[in-house]
Amino acid sequence: MRRVAITATAVMLSLMGSGLVACTSVGVSPAAGAEHASKAAFCGANESIDRAGANVTSNAGFLTVLKKHTHDLTVLKENAPPGALGQTVDETVTAAEAAISSDNANELNNIPDSGSIDTYCGVNGNGASLPSYFGKGTATSFCSTFVPVYQSAQNATSKAAVLAAITAHQAQVNQLASELSSLPKSIKGKATAAVDNAQKAIASKNPADLGGGNGGGPASYVALYCGQNQ
Repeated sequence: MRRVAITATAVMLSLMGSGLVACTSVGVSPAAGAEHASKAAFCGANESIDRAGANVTSNAGFLTVLKKHTHDLTVLKENAPPGALGQTVDETVTAAEAAISSDNANELNNIPDSGSIDTYCGVNGNGASLPSYFGKGTATSFCSTFVPVYQSAQNATSKAAVLAAITAHQAQVNQLASELSSLPKSIKGKATAAVDNAQKAIASKNPADLGGGNGGGPASYVALYCGQNQ
């Protein structure tokens, strides 16, 4: 499922962790669902909603998607895995149910950070398979610098705020530029583009220079390398 937000790639969709969400009230508890949970069914439903919402850019648009996928939502709830992940699914479904029953897209803002659900299914928030380099850089110096900058930009609520967040981390952006040569070929091109865009925007003070689009900017690929599936 996803929560729509502005991020470091300009107007990219923040991955809420699976495309899963809501459901009309089906009355299945996480514990009951876990007894007969099917990962294949769960992930199939998750990916169906992910793909349907891949190009959505507003909560209202995503609420419309959810209303058209009530069967998938039921499957998600009935097949939620046990433990902490199942709790995340339950909280996600509860928030989505509230949005559907009240017809209030703002209720979707209450959905928790559930990137772990997409990771469980081996996909990103668009329903596409995670790349082979997913999480490979988690322990690197590059990612320890990149992740705080990326998360700061994700929390921004406008393009201008994204630029302000990046500018506040200018020293870290410059540090990232100095470490590009240490990256593997699989991610070096995307990382170079992300850092170049950030430096250009800081220098020009123009948010448009951040580049990127809905969910596909280079910073989102670097985030996956750093284990950030959100």
